[in-house]
Amino acid sequence: EEYREAVKENQTDKDGRLVCLYTSDPEAQYAYVEAAKAKGYNVLLLDGQLDAPLLNMLEQKWEKTSFARVDGDTLENLIRKADKQLRENLSGVFTAVLPKVEKAQFHVEASALGATSAPVLVTQSEYMRRMKEQARLQPGMSFYGELPDAYSLVLNTDHPLVRSVNDGLNAATAERLAPIDAELRGLRARLQAIETAQQHTKPEDVTEEEKNELKQVNDQIAEQNTQREAVLADYARTNQIVPQLIDLALLQNGLLRGEALNAFVKRSVDLIK
Repeated sequence: EEYREAVKENQTDKDGRLVCLYTSDPEAQYAYVEAAKAKGYNVLLLDGQLDAPLLNMLEQKWEKTSFARVDGDTLENLIRKADKQLRENLSGVFTAVLPKVEKAQFHVEASALGATSAPVLVTQSEYMRRMKEQARLQPGMSFYGELPDAYSLVLNTDHPLVRSVNDGLNAATAERLAPIDAELRGLRARLQAIETAQQHTKPEDVTEEEKNELKQVNDQIAEQNTQREAVLADYARTNQIVPQLIDLALLQNGLLRGEALNAFVKRSVDLIK
C-alpha cells in the first residue's frame, strides 16, 4: 500500500488505473529501465520464479492496478497519458520489409515517443509473455508455450530518421495514393450505408441481391487496399533506412538471425561506403 501511494501520482494513466512497472532482468532490459527512469517512473525488480503468479494475484486483489514489464510496450502505451497516434502509411512501409523471424509475429504501429528516444522499439505482449513463463512451470499450460511470440514494432514518429522516412514517403507516393484513397473513401461510405440499411433486417430476410452488393463492395475495398500496400511496398524497397532501422531494433532484442542478419551486415557496409 505504501508503494502504491508513493507512485500513484506519476504512474496513474488517463483512465485512473495505476500501472506498476517492473523488470525481470535489469541488464537485458537496461535501455527500457533507463527510459522509464528518465520519465520519473519507478521500476520494480521482479526476477523470481513465483513473481508471475504473484502479479496475477495482486492484480485481482488491488482495484484499478496492473503490473507491466518495462519492455512490454512503449512507455506511452504502458501508462497512457494521451491517446496514441497511428501513422497508417508509415506502418505499411515498415511492414512491407519486415524480415521473417521464426516463431515470431510482429504488429507495426507508430507513436510519438520524443526525439531523444530510439527510432524503432520492439516490445512484447505482457499477457503472452506471462502465460509463456507460467507454461514453463505448469505442464497444463503447455499450449501457450507452443504459440509464436507476439511482438510490436513501434515507430517513433518524433525521431528525425523516422520523420525523414515519412517525409520521403509522402513526397514519393502522394500522387499514386491520392486516387486510391479517394476510391476507398467512397467505397467505405457506400459500405456504411449498406450496413446501416441492413442493421434491422434479420439475416434470413436479406435478399440475394443485397448480399451480392455487400460482397462486391467488400471485395472492391480489399482490392484497393492491396493496391495501396503495393505502393507503400514499392517505396520501402527504395529506402535503405527503413530495413536498417528495423534490423537495428531486432538486433538489440536478439531477434536478427540467419539470412536477415547477413543482409543487415551487407547493407551496413554499403551505407558506410
